[in-house]
Amino acid sequence: MQKTGWLRTGFAMTGIMTLAACGHRDAVDTVGNWYNQYQGGEIAKQRPPAPGVHGPYPRVGLTPTTNVDLPSAQARQALTDRMTLQRNLSQHVAVADGPLTIAAPPPPPPKPRASSSESGSSMSVVAPGQTPPATPSATVNTPVAKTAGSKTADDTRPASEAALPEVTRFAPPPIKPGELPQIGDLPPVAPDFPGFAIPRDAALPDIAPPAYDLTEPHGTLIRFNQASDQIASGQDGVIGKVLGAGSPHDMLFIKGFGEITSFQPSEQVLGIKLGLLRARVLAQSLILRGIPASHIRISAGALGRGARIDRSPY
Repeated sequence: MQKTGWLRTGFAMTGIMTLAACGHRDAVDTVGNWYNQYQGGEIAKQRPPAPGVHGPYPRVGLTPTTNVDLPSAQARQALTDRMTLQRNLSQHVAVADGPLTIAAPPPPPPKPRASSSESGSSMSVVAPGQTPPATPSATVNTPVAKTAGSKTADDTRPASEAALPEVTRFAPPPIKPGELPQIGDLPPVAPDFPGFAIPRDAALPDIAPPAYDLTEPHGTLIRFNQASDQIASGQDGVIGKVLGAGSPHDMLFIKGFGEITSFQPSEQVLGIKLGLLRARVLAQSLILRGIPASHIRISAGALGRGARIDRSPY
């Protein structure tokens, strides 16, 4: 009878926990709440709701509400133009230098063959009654031990100390209140240290960069995959924006650019071919959008990125 009572109590508890789990809380939370109510105190009280739980959701587009301190539009445009010039200069310099060629390592030197005397074996046969040939004997130089009292001329010579540069301290002249220090026009003379050769052109100005055309081509940039005539994904909206900005009867000029790695004529021919392929693919895309083929003009360049569309000729 005692076992039956325990079984009934266990089944009752399981049923209660199952019914409690059917709500918005599971069995673990329900048992935890029972324990907290049994313990009493502050932990048994109902927790307050989170701040703003009943308020409207904030609009992300309205944040932040304070104005951000940014440079002016003219300063940002000037910085963009400067970075564009630096990027175009680096591209032209990389193409002018050409691809980096790594020379193959030299072959290993051949191993010297061991002579018969070094290997210790001889193939000569001595007949009976003949004297064997004399073998060269190795001479060994035995070092002569020095006595404690004997000294050579090299031992008695004093060791020469390394010449160290003189330490000089620069004492600037005192500056009176209200006066600005005088700054020289020329840079200081390069220091001279013994044992270090300073190149003669150290004080010469930097070499002027070549007169490349670093201006950004006009028109809207249409991106292509690397070294391919396939238009990159996400360019449909850019093309539609260009077509919607003007009249459908305007002339459209397309210029495709190749990706050359040097200024050699063969590389430039390949770059122009890739630029023409990109321009043709972009022109076919415009024709499929309803632009007449007679209103499209294409051209190509060897160095650049992707292709560009504009209503003014290149």
